[in-house]
Amino acid sequence: MSNISGPDTKQIQYDRQLRLWGDHGQKALEAGRVCLIGANALSTEILKALVLPGLGSFTIIDHQLVTLEDCGSNFFVHPSMIDQPRARVTCELLKQLNPDVHGTYVDKPSIDDLLKQNTFDFAQFNVVITANLPLNTLVTLSTHLWSLKIPLLVARAYGFIGTIRLQVVEHYIIEAHPDDTIPDLRLDRPLKSFVNHCNSVDFNSLTREQHLHMPSLIILYKTLQQWQKQTNRIDIPHTRKERDEFKQILEQLSHHSVYDVSDSNKSLENFDEAKRVIPSRLVNTTIPSAINNLFQDRSCLELSNQSHMFWFIINAMKLFTQNEGQGLLPVRGEVPDMITNTSSYVKLVEIYQEQAKKDCETIHNYLIDLLKQHNRFSTMSSNEAATLHELVHTYCKNATFLNVMRTASIKNEDDSLKKLIEQIPLESSSDESESEVSWYIGLRLCDAFYEKFNRYPGEFPLSTNDETNSDQRQLEIDFNDLKQIGRQLLNSDRQQSSI
Repeated sequence: MSNISGPDTKQIQYDRQLRLWGDHGQKALEAGRVCLIGANALSTEILKALVLPGLGSFTIIDHQLVTLEDCGSNFFVHPSMIDQPRARVTCELLKQLNPDVHGTYVDKPSIDDLLKQNTFDFAQFNVVITANLPLNTLVTLSTHLWSLKIPLLVARAYGFIGTIRLQVVEHYIIEAHPDDTIPDLRLDRPLKSFVNHCNSVDFNSLTREQHLHMPSLIILYKTLQQWQKQTNRIDIPHTRKERDEFKQILEQLSHHSVYDVSDSNKSLENFDEAKRVIPSRLVNTTIPSAINNLFQDRSCLELSNQSHMFWFIINAMKLFTQNEGQGLLPVRGEVPDMITNTSSYVKLVEIYQEQAKKDCETIHNYLIDLLKQHNRFSTMSSNEAATLHELVHTYCKNATFLNVMRTASIKNEDDSLKKLIEQIPLESSSDESESEVSWYIGLRLCDAFYEKFNRYPGEFPLSTNDETNSDQRQLEIDFNDLKQIGRQLLNSDRQQSSI
């Protein structure tokens, strides 16, 4: 009887997302700790999208009570919950979506008081999320989180307009999951084991079945060898003329004495595939500019005991490229599917995976040496040390797509905003095209309106039947006030810039 077991409950429950971000991404999500500030309609929808796929834990901070307005927009409140703490109500309903997720809430004191008291530990979270938070509170919060190096995700919705803004000192992109990638096969600088395997193949002595099932990768390399020999070159074809010469040689290799008359018009799928994949196989193997930028980044060049593990691994990878890699990144070890038989394909996979394993081991050794040099290895727990090899494997597998994201702090964003405002004419015609920057500035003006009137423009009590025109009059008043705030901000910034 077979001992092979099927997928467990978690694999079945999270199957679709595992296909998107894999086991490593799922583990990161399940270890995630999120703080949500403000349990309004927008923020709870954001949190719902994290709870359903299996977020580790969340904490909601909100001192407001449920209102009738909440019931008209927020799926996680009900009219029977009016005047109850909004943080508690939404927390309980969100937890029902996924019993695996742990949720807590803070309904007293307010976020403003928490920031003034400076007693709440925001450092316990991986990310803080806010939605429609007043500007003054947002600036105070963002400044505090910036000092703690805790990422802040700022979302806001105003009618049918919405923005999302990430504030992060450094965000490390390890698994980018790009849609289209060029396989790391290195026909221009082939692996020694791959060359040896190809050299063991003699086209003249192939049987009919061997020729029919020859992998397109080997066909391309054999063609490349002949093209280089005929042209006295050591590189790969680049121009259209060179590609045409290459295809002619490939066509010649597709003809073989083992075929009889009945095979004269037979389509050789493996050779057709070889022609089709030339653009993605015959490419120069280089280090992407983004990776070169990481190698030259100050954080990589100046490691310290406090450096993030990302930079230690980047430094180790750089040492590999300068030495064993001979100017190239580690082999990713993935071989795309191709028309061939199982044994031929498995052999190719073994060649590339074995080289990827060797490269990974070399980088792992460099990493251990770097951690020891900076007195970091001795302070690591046994669990952290044990996972280093798996972590290095993940980096090597995604070496081509590694990157780092840095943003400006929200507090310093105003300087850039002022420069943008200075470029906008005081009076603009209505037929001018609306840019994303204009929308962004408009929303910031709405924030300034809120700071002055404690409400957003266009947000006022519903009119009665006897006051059919009151809403329209109020809207005109709000519009004029908003324009006045904009003029004041423009004039103020321009006066300051001219001093």
